[in-house]
Amino acid sequence: MMGTVLFLVLCLAGGGYGLYRWLQFQSDRLPPNAPRRMVATADVCDHPTVVCIGDSLTQGRTSSDYVALLQERFRPKGYRFVNAGLNGELAYNVRQRLEAVIACRPSWITLLVGTNDVYADLSTANAHETMAQMALPELPSREAFRRYLTEICLQLRKATTAPLALLSLPPLGEDPGHRAFQLTADYSRIIQTVAHETGNTYLPIHERMRAYLESQDRPGRSFAAYRDGMGLAVKARRFLLRQSFDTISRRNGFALLTDFFHLNDVGAAMVADAVAEFIMVGESHDSICTPRRPCLQDAGRFADS
Repeated sequence: MMGTVLFLVLCLAGGGYGLYRWLQFQSDRLPPNAPRRMVATADVCDHPTVVCIGDSLTQGRTSSDYVALLQERFRPKGYRFVNAGLNGELAYNVRQRLEAVIACRPSWITLLVGTNDVYADLSTANAHETMAQMALPELPSREAFRRYLTEICLQLRKATTAPLALLSLPPLGEDPGHRAFQLTADYSRIIQTVAHETGNTYLPIHERMRAYLESQDRPGRSFAAYRDGMGLAVKARRFLLRQSFDTISRRNGFALLTDFFHLNDVGAAMVADAVAEFIMVGESHDSICTPRRPCLQDAGRFADS
């Protein structure tokens, strides 16, 4: 009898682990327009190329895919969009893979990174866990984030002529009073400072999302309710039950997010709107074939918080 029970327990455990691995595989699958799949045609393609760099918010497997929205909007103009998002990455990790971005010969570049830096900065335990998981050379901090972000900007400026836009961060949770939300605001101010110091455009995603949340008729869900495993539940609903991000978002009580970190369709559309404005402003200044960096006056158009 005990042997039978042990066998059943092992079967359930093995099945659970297999399901976990499958969900992880689905989450980490690269999109068809990932850099390594687009580089081969970079030299022969005469279409304007927009490279969107980031983490899981950009990769678009566990978050609504704003890059796909942009591709659909700009398809009539012949644009091609490269999705250079990778799950879990911090600014340090992004800095290590800029060669793949440069090899795509971008006409425009956008950068949305920092959510994982913020999460790591929430506690010492988070910082040590993230440092180990992401092979970081130092504990995540605001100072390290600012340094790596600046280095990314300078490397891209040196290697390309593409205009670069830095996006501020969506909030962690939807309660402006919680420390996690406030920390995304702090990191967004760092992003804005680096954008101006390096002569790049700043897109106020955080500010627009905060205004949207404050216009709602109910309080936003606080990051205090976050628990380990919530992200896995979202993956199960997305990849097993085939639920939309908006359905998952409503079930979890959010207006813009799905699981305290990732975007539903409304949130992704807000990101896509800001990036589209950035591209169109640049278009008005020069031919897409020989892009220039928008001047800081143009950048100021976006800082409308």
